[in-house]
Amino acid sequence: MDQSQMNRKHMIEATVTYLDENATIWQSIAKIGEVKNKIGNISLAINDAAELQSDSKVTMGKVKLTLKRTICEKADIVNDIVEVYAVMNSKDKLAGKMADSASDLFKMKNDDMLRRVKLIIGKATDLQEPLAADYGLNTEQVSDLKADYDHFLELNGQPREYQIKSSMATHSLEELFTEANDLLSNQLDNLIKIFKRRDANFYHGYLKARMVVDY
Repeated sequence: MDQSQMNRKHMIEATVTYLDENATIWQSIAKIGEVKNKIGNISLAINDAAELQSDSKVTMGKVKLTLKRTICEKADIVNDIVEVYAVMNSKDKLAGKMADSASDLFKMKNDDMLRRVKLIIGKATDLQEPLAADYGLNTEQVSDLKADYDHFLELNGQPREYQIKSSMATHSLEELFTEANDLLSNQLDNLIKIFKRRDANFYHGYLKARMVVDY
């Protein structure tokens, strides 16, 4: 991967990270989540393709720790919704299984955390219809959590569970960057304009994340 590609890679990652960090602002707009997840998947494919090109090792421990924290925070939001559903429907056993906080999950060993997150994803998926209709679950929250869960499995050298590897894995880096740019320029940039006046700080923060910085 040359420096220009690295710069574009950093921009894509910064954009996805910015949206993750500000999910409460945009998550009511499902289309943004849909496009963000596509870009996130392309970002993973870019990383895969780059690894095939280079023998250099990344600081995997730091990457995994950051991703684990993100997964735990997202899982906590989803299991809170499931827990409330369980309490409201007198399902005490289910409520007990959904009581872990983000901190509780993060303190677990990786394998234990993954098992618990898998349970949360499974229950949220099984109960998606009532949770979405009556308890405020956004289906993008579940798909986003699944994507991060799969990414963590890959970093652990385990196969993905929830994502089917598409032909993106065989694309060249430049094809992947072109596809990412198309999604960013023709879809996500336009969707974010919803917030141009509604939330100017968020909008301008997005524009800053979208800038390609030359290193």
